[in-house]
Amino acid sequence: ATPRASRWFRMMSPFSFGSRISRAEEIPPPTGDVPVTTGGDFAGPAGLAAKPEPPVQFELFSREWQGMSQQDNWDGFRIEAANQFSKYIQLAHTLVLGTQLRECQYIYQFGPAYQSEDQRTMLVARAGLDGGINGRAIQKVGNWLELKASSNFHLKEAQRNMHEGSVELTGGEWTLGAKLAWQGAWLLGGAFSQRILPRLHVGGDLTLVAVNGVTSIGQIGVRYSDNKDIVVANVSRAPDPKSPIGASLHEGRLQYVRRLNERLSLGTEYKYSHPDKESGLQLAYEYTFRNARVQGLLDTDGRVSCCVSDFTGIGFSGMVDYARSDYKFGFMMHVLPQPEPGQQ
Repeated sequence: ATPRASRWFRMMSPFSFGSRISRAEEIPPPTGDVPVTTGGDFAGPAGLAAKPEPPVQFELFSREWQGMSQQDNWDGFRIEAANQFSKYIQLAHTLVLGTQLRECQYIYQFGPAYQSEDQRTMLVARAGLDGGINGRAIQKVGNWLELKASSNFHLKEAQRNMHEGSVELTGGEWTLGAKLAWQGAWLLGGAFSQRILPRLHVGGDLTLVAVNGVTSIGQIGVRYSDNKDIVVANVSRAPDPKSPIGASLHEGRLQYVRRLNERLSLGTEYKYSHPDKESGLQLAYEYTFRNARVQGLLDTDGRVSCCVSDFTGIGFSGMVDYARSDYKFGFMMHVLPQPEPGQQ
């Protein structure tokens, strides 16, 4: 199997829309979603100084922790198959049998994916038998501008329709982002981050929602990263859905990821909200191989999960939620296209 085939499968995952952040120049490599550190002391080949990393967008402050904790858990029997239509276009098919995610207990989705040779343009689309149609486009312009658009249509349930467009600017030591979306109501958001030290970023974002007049959701955060340790802290304010008078809910999160070596990473997150005084703790690990990844997650809500993914073969998934008495176990098989000429 080829590295290109592994990359295509992760791009075309039916559960990937909205679950992970993708960038045109950062398509996942064959080794899996290995955390990328920013502002570290890594050296290039033959001891040469590494090229300076660009500043980190605010929505990516927690990318290492999200890569570990946001597992692709599924249940039932899942098959991922693909056909190589051309060098840059691949058609993918997903079939899931015996799943609890649908009332009919099966899912079938298919669609194409295109990526340009310079990896600056990416187009992905999916359509399913349940009436859902998803599309996403990413275009990088120069070294400082990136445009994104995504759209989710559902032919049977109009309330699930969602459309979004965004633009991201990256300067030498700063980033800016703006987003306009429709999710049953209009949303307008903006984000900013600044690298104030080689290993330290600060930033924040603000989202305005056209509900009850105008509702605002905001957060500020800080990120520290070197070649081994990543620490992220943020504080957010949002309307409290439990409050009858529209009071605000404040939540603080502290995340820590430790890269023990190039393959093994450990992480944890603690969160606390006020005024309801609720808290939670999560522990996660990730071990990566050349074409495979093993992830595990444990939290104080009584949830334990594990995901073993071989992007060129089989995979396993298990999730137990003791508090809700919910148990999900799955098995996955990849059917890969033939290697391209000259590839191993």
